[in-house]
Amino acid sequence: MTTPTIVSVEKWLADLPLDVQAITEALCSMARKNMPDAHEFIYHDAIGYSTSASPADRICYIAPQKMGYVNFGFFFGAGLPDPTQLLIGEGKRLRHVKVRSVEEARNPALEELIAPTWKEAPELIADLHAERKIDGIQKKAQ
Repeated sequence: MTTPTIVSVEKWLADLPLDVQAITEALCSMARKNMPDAHEFIYHDAIGYSTSASPADRICYIAPQKMGYVNFGFFFGAGLPDPTQLLIGEGKRLRHVKVRSVEEARNPALEELIAPTWKEAPELIADLHAERKIDGIQKKAQ
């Protein structure tokens, strides 16, 4: 078995088009400011922010898109208060914000979504692990 190559966020960013790179860097700065103890890593061609070194514990992600914008995603975004209606998505949990410029990346409303996500992260992740464990037990019993 081969060990996957670990790429630093900075090296990964360097390969992006300059406009997308600037948006992504602004979003990373905001994420780091609002999630100071988060683990930051590249996973599935996106920057993940997690409560641990495990990708299974991701809370948020930053995913540059080929169309020239960047998605800032929230794995538990469905439950977030969103008074400015930035969040997009209709799934059970996942929501994202399409960020098309550095100015949009600096939107205080986006920062207001990140802060409660990080504050609630340990509980949200614990609940998710418990749910997955119960699902696994139920599948084995069938």
